[in-house]
Amino acid sequence: MSSKYTWFSSPKYHKEQTVFLGNMARGNDGIVAKLGRFLRRAGLRLSTLLTLPDNEYEPRTYVFRFGIPLVMKVTHRTVSTEADALRYLNQVAPRLPIPKLIGSFELDGKVYTIMTKLPGHRLLDKWPQISAKQCTDVIVKEVTTILYQLWDISQPVDIKGKVMMSASSHGLPHPRTLRESLGGPYLSTLECYDSMSDTKMSNVSPRITNALSQDPIVWVHTDLRMQNILVDDEGHVTGVVDWEDSGWLPRHWQLHILRRPQWGCMGAWVVYWQSEFRCDDVTEEAYDASLDGVLVYPL
Repeated sequence: MSSKYTWFSSPKYHKEQTVFLGNMARGNDGIVAKLGRFLRRAGLRLSTLLTLPDNEYEPRTYVFRFGIPLVMKVTHRTVSTEADALRYLNQVAPRLPIPKLIGSFELDGKVYTIMTKLPGHRLLDKWPQISAKQCTDVIVKEVTTILYQLWDISQPVDIKGKVMMSASSHGLPHPRTLRESLGGPYLSTLECYDSMSDTKMSNVSPRITNALSQDPIVWVHTDLRMQNILVDDEGHVTGVVDWEDSGWLPRHWQLHILRRPQWGCMGAWVVYWQSEFRCDDVTEEAYDASLDGVLVYPL
């Protein structure tokens, strides 16, 4: 009688059972993974049907049809995405006038982010109807208020001092590669500049390195230009969009982005940031120091 059941406790039985159960688990994992991909593709198909095509001025950004107040944005990478930035900023600064993250999913090496659609028109589109006085008296002051809200966000203690770092703790588009690839994160501002300059920071004047290293690390919007600022019909700011490449950077980098003449940064807008706006002395000194042969790639 006992011999009839001896195989249940044999080493061979346990080995075979382990192999069988392992294969079954892997099979289930495969089914779950395939089901997940199917559902993501179905979700993408539905979202595509519900959205308008993108355009040359807002590539990879799809506005929902039928008055649905949502936007879908596609990021061609799986880290340092719009979803990462919005998830973080919605949590630590919920009153910022930025999109609210609804959800995101990854498919074929891309991340699809669904977010709320903010009211208003692009400042760049409204620019011909806006007077220089309206720009300097209202719009830039409201943008400045948003900047100070960003700069009030404290960098977490466990990453204190790190720069070129996204909300997912990965790098950000690097100026040296014309933002074609990610760089960082770096342990300090000086290490970041080392990655950008042909001259090592150890060979640079202490006056410059001290000024750069003393500038605080803050959350910087790396594309804060008129096409990413929304205004209403009265010319008041309703929100800021395109947070995909934002992250922890030296504060004077925000000044470079605002003060460099380029598409979306022109006219009374750029004149104000160049001639009238002044940050605190520490950041202005860092800005001046970075122009002293250190910053060789446009931000």
